[in-house]
Amino acid sequence: MIKKPEQHATRNLTLAQLQHYADVRDRYKVMLLAVQYAMQAETLAGRLGVSSFEAQEMLNQHHAQFAQYWAWSDDFVQHALQTGVMHTAFGWYCRTGITEFNERSIRNWMIQSAGADILRIACILGMRHGIKLLAPVHDAVLIEAPIEKIEADVALMQECMRRASRIVLNADAAGTHELRTDAKIIHYPDRYSDKRGEAIWERVLQLLAERKAAVGEAA
Repeated sequence: MIKKPEQHATRNLTLAQLQHYADVRDRYKVMLLAVQYAMQAETLAGRLGVSSFEAQEMLNQHHAQFAQYWAWSDDFVQHALQTGVMHTAFGWYCRTGITEFNERSIRNWMIQSAGADILRIACILGMRHGIKLLAPVHDAVLIEAPIEKIEADVALMQECMRRASRIVLNADAAGTHELRTDAKIIHYPDRYSDKRGEAIWERVLQLLAERKAAVGEAA
């Protein structure tokens, strides 16, 4: 159904508000990763530069919002310790008590290994559909395409990743669990940059420039 124009609601956000939301998102992303390793409030507070109270409140929010996940995680840990083995849907096995015996590692293993299954299948699907894959990058993929084709290839790769997640996360074809993805397109001559690595990248460029200048003077 297409709504009439007057039914649409809009909200104008200032740059400061957008930056605030981005900062909040970044903090919660750190928490979401840390909570998989059972990081405690004091350590999380130091990592984020917030008070221990605020860090504990973030952890409490996660446990309340995702209570079903935590019940599953507790059951998985107990099953892995009792049976001495854990495995993914596609048969990647790991024995507990030999290579894995830490509770935090066991909790995190299923998440990371399932993600690895998804990424492998996504890469296979991408290659079969003619995508030029340059490399997997942690939980993402780097692809290359001509400028006039890049948008279509990005959309196709996102569809491959969506399909891969459905294959791994569902017991049968009727399952509806799937993962969303986002994408960032960089057009030549621009290059990809991440604010978390900007300082070290600038430092590397500075050192290269100094080295080049020194070699030139020596010549």
